[in-house]
Amino acid sequence: MRVKKYIVDSMSDALQQIRTDLGKDAIILNTKPIKTGGFLGMFCKKKIEVIAAIDPNESKEKETVKNIPQSPASFVAPSTQPAPTFSNVLQTVALQTGSAQREEKVESGSVSKELEEMRGMLWKLMMADDKNTSLPEAFIPLRKRLQSQGIEEDVLASLFERMLKELSPEEMQDDEKVRQKAKEIIVTMLREASGKHGPLQPDMSLVTFIGPTGVGKTTTLAKLAAESTLARQKKVGMITSDTYRIAAVEQLKTYANILNVPLKIVYSAEELVPTLERLTGCDMIFMDTAGRNYRNKEYVEEINRLLRSPLPNETFLVLSLTAKQEDLEAIIESFKGVRIDKVIFTKTDETSTYGSIFNLVIKYKLALSYITTGQNVPDDIEPANPETVAELILGEIHE
Repeated sequence: MRVKKYIVDSMSDALQQIRTDLGKDAIILNTKPIKTGGFLGMFCKKKIEVIAAIDPNESKEKETVKNIPQSPASFVAPSTQPAPTFSNVLQTVALQTGSAQREEKVESGSVSKELEEMRGMLWKLMMADDKNTSLPEAFIPLRKRLQSQGIEEDVLASLFERMLKELSPEEMQDDEKVRQKAKEIIVTMLREASGKHGPLQPDMSLVTFIGPTGVGKTTTLAKLAAESTLARQKKVGMITSDTYRIAAVEQLKTYANILNVPLKIVYSAEELVPTLERLTGCDMIFMDTAGRNYRNKEYVEEINRLLRSPLPNETFLVLSLTAKQEDLEAIIESFKGVRIDKVIFTKTDETSTYGSIFNLVIKYKLALSYITTGQNVPDDIEPANPETVAELILGEIHE
């Protein structure tokens, strides 16, 4: 048996080194806190001593013992319990560490932080296992599906952690039960991220659409304005502040003429209040904004000024699912200083990857509202709820 001792700053460092040096089948024999360095007992650094081991010949020895004939008197029944592998230890300790952190009331914040760091590293090591030896077999196709959908590893680790806690050992071997549990927990995680998911509130007087250029703000506005006019019998008005593109004004004017609703143009935030006063006969006013460079601080400040309305209002951030995850995050970060009530994801018909919705809602606590599925006004738009998102990610619809 090969035994090795490690002196490390944290358990996460130890686990990484053990996996690199000894492999996934290593086991941890002992851990204890120690102090190193210092002078005359002072200025010592706190470390952790970890002893791990692996027996490369263990399987060969078992095979040899199995083939040696033994007399009944000397026969000893072999243990039916296999030695725990490093993968087994990872899964068990990851679950136990999370439970211990919740149950134990620790006064020291550093200890709690260390437990969280250790738990996170354990789950990252499990999810980084390319051969899938750390997961039950029924999880493997699900993991591949979710990775192909662009689900980030930390989100995937959180999902699988909850699944392993809630499924029985028998259920973990059932592909259908594993998939159903995944859908159930995806829905739960989305609901926990925000309690404000839902469509446009009917009692809103002003509805504003913001977002970068080319995501379909104007078309999305027209779809919801048409729904409010035709289905809800609301008296609707339109405002555009997108005077940077002549085509944008003309596009909205076309929709306004078709719906027979008034359209006003504002050239600055100062003109908004007088313009709203001229539309006092409308039940609901839809305002389009310019889709300029979202990295431009002046543009974001201008949006903020436009949103200062005394009327009951809702602001929708419009994002395209054809954009990269990194770009979507950069857009949300740029609009952090703006009050965003709900998010609309467009162009779901132009992609087969929907993981960004899950990633962004979890990370930024966004409230889902709609997804758009094409260019047709007013048809190609539908409410985006947690169940719909889960079905998209798992391939149950639009495949």
